[in-house]
Parts: sequence; structure tokens; C-alpha cells
Amino acid sequence: MADNVEFRGTFPTLQQYYLYEGTSDNSSSRDIWRYSYEVILATNKVIARVPEVNDPTFSDQEKAQYIAEAKFLRAYVYFQIVNLFAHPWQISQGSNPGVPLITADFNGDIEYPGRSTVLAVHAQIQKDLEEALPDLLNDFNPNAAFTRGRATKGAANALLSRFHLYRGEWTQAADYADDVLSNTALYDLAPNYGFYDGNTAEDVFTIQNTPTDNGATSAGGWASYYNPTETSGRGDCPFSASLIAAFEEEPDDKRFLLSTMGSSVGGVQRRFTTKYPDASTNADNAPMIRVTEMYLNRAEALAQRDGINITSINLMNELRGRAGLGNWTLATFLTKQAFIDAILNERRKELCFEGHRRMDLLRNGKPLRTTGPTAPISNPGDDFTILPIPQREIDVNAGLAGQQNSGYE
Repeated sequence: MADNVEFRGTFPTLQQYYLYEGTSDNSSSRDIWRYSYEVILATNKVIARVPEVNDPTFSDQEKAQYIAEAKFLRAYVYFQIVNLFAHPWQISQGSNPGVPLITADFNGDIEYPGRSTVLAVHAQIQKDLEEALPDLLNDFNPNAAFTRGRATKGAANALLSRFHLYRGEWTQAADYADDVLSNTALYDLAPNYGFYDGNTAEDVFTIQNTPTDNGATSAGGWASYYNPTETSGRGDCPFSASLIAAFEEEPDDKRFLLSTMGSSVGGVQRRFTTKYPDASTNADNAPMIRVTEMYLNRAEALAQRDGINITSINLMNELRGRAGLGNWTLATFLTKQAFIDAILNERRKELCFEGHRRMDLLRNGKPLRTTGPTAPISNPGDDFTILPIPQREIDVNAGLAGQQNSGYE
């Protein structure tokens, strides 16, 4: 829905997203909603039932840890869906409709919850993460896959950094990012771009995939969409011309080397990312939070709060150095906004195809697209820049009556 991808696929539901012309019976929206609430209901059950377990081999410390992990997952999923199905906090400081907030264990009594405000959903996300922090483990030594793939203190701090960044709470966003970056025993910037799928110090929270346990359902996982047809992909999601132009502004950017030319849908040659190369078994790990984002979060938050500053400059130069680009100095930028825009551009190039661009644009009041399909209606707050509440949910839940997002009615 943003400006990094030229969607060339044939799925009508995804074409609707790309063209900002969705319908309330969009099956992709339906499935995102359904699977998200399946996770939420499962976490609710863990939180409610674990304290009742009477087993001498299940310690109080372990119980607290598992409850904390469930709260982290509940917070993560709620943050995902409120960002997809509701306009960002900046539109009305959270007074706009969010998503139904369900935190109690289902006991057989059917309820019909309406949409809570974005502010209420955000309050629950923050509460879950702050309550989880004391009881989460720092790491799962020596199991790297657990440390990088389960909730830890670092993962909760990192998600809190993202949460506060999205709300424009700059000091908190910077401080939580620093909590992650200061734990150098666990988290560090990788020396190159070979960290994908590696469970390295670059990973903060990463979905662990294997050939037999992965996110490839029916149409495939990330690799299927992002790979050309020659490497078993669908050829659906090549680079947009806009993203290519952003990289070409500094042609020596090593991050651009994480790409290849190949055939898209219809046999047209396009450029594709190589971050997720396994479109055959979809065994590539999916990075949800990584150390680089914490560099970017802290740099942007301090720039938003303080303007051009040496801490942000130094953070960005570490990322630019890894990318083979020249250093910035305090004299590189003439205005605070030029500095922030440059950080956002680095964020775009660093995190492309990892699920960040849409919210980075919306929360900064920028259009999702300035050229290409239906660019004029892609501004924050516009119809179709968020997903429709699934019609099936409205049909079976009287609490959602009259609460469809504008444009989909």
C-alpha cells in the first residue's frame, strides 16, 4: 500500500490494497482479522489459566515468564491490527475507532464487542508490555533460536520503542531503543548483510521458519511474493521505480546489492529483493524487530525532539558506514526537517520489504504514494489507506453495526 512495491500480482484482494479500492468482503482483510484474534484469544487463555495450574514442577517464576510472553504477543498483535484497521494516532490523538479490545478468557458466554478507540487499544498495548518486562527472560542461553524467536526483555523494550515512536513520544522512543542498544552482550549491528535467517546479534525478535513449520499458507510466504518466477517465486512484488530512485541517489549503497533482476508476473523484467531467497520451502526467518530499527528509532526520535544533533549523526553514520556510504556531519543539513527526512530515507532503504514503510509515512503525515496508481488519495486519513472491517465480522457481531471504516460502506 506504500511506495516501495510495484504490485504486479493477480490476487484481487491484494490488487484492491494496491489500488486503494478495497471492499468490505476482502478475504485477505478477513483472514488477517481472524488469525490475529485467534492469537489474541490464545494469549488471553494463557494469561488467565496459567496461574491456576497446580503442578509442583511448574514454578511461580516459570508461570510469570509464560504470562509475560503471552502479554508480549498480545501487545504485538494488537499493535499490528490497530495499525492496519485504524487511522494512525496522529489523525485525532487516538480518539478515532480502533479495533475490539478483548482481554478476558472466553468462558462460553458470547459477547458482541464494538470497536475500542485507538487510544484505548494503545493503552492496553503499553500496559501489557510494561507488565511483561520484569518477568521476561533476558535470553535463552544457549538456544539462539529461542532468544531471537521468543519474547525477551530486549524484544519488549524494542516494541515499546516502536510504539512510542509511532505516537510521537520522542524521549520514550529514544530511551527504550537505547535500552536495547546498551545490551551489547546480546544485540549488536552485524558487520554486513549476511544476518538474514541467521539468528545473529542483529535479531531482536524474529519468526523462526523451517521447511516444515513456516508461514507459507496456500499462496506462500514472504519469499513467494518477493521472488521472481525463475527462483520459484510468484513475481508479485518487485521494487517500485520510486524505491529504485531512492537507492540510485547514492549508487554505491551496498543495501541495493540485496536485489536481483528477474521475471515478474507476465514475464516483465523487474528488480526483486533477495532478503528472503527460499521460495521453495519458505524456510527463511521473518525479521519482525532487529537492531538496525533501534538505531533508526533512536536517531529519528532525538532528531524530532532536538533537531540536528551529534548522537543521531553518529547512529546514522554506523548504518551508512555498513552500507558503504560517506559520513554525515552536523553541517550536512541546513534544517531540522531536512535531517529528519534524510533519516526517514535511510529507514526506507534499510527496512524495505520488512513491513515498516506504510506506517512510517502515515505517522509522519506523508502520502503513501506520490506517483503511480491513485497517488492523490493516499494521504493519512484518506479512505482506503486502512483496511476494511471484514463484512463477515459485522454480519455476526451486532457490536460492530455501523462501525465500518469510511469508504467501505
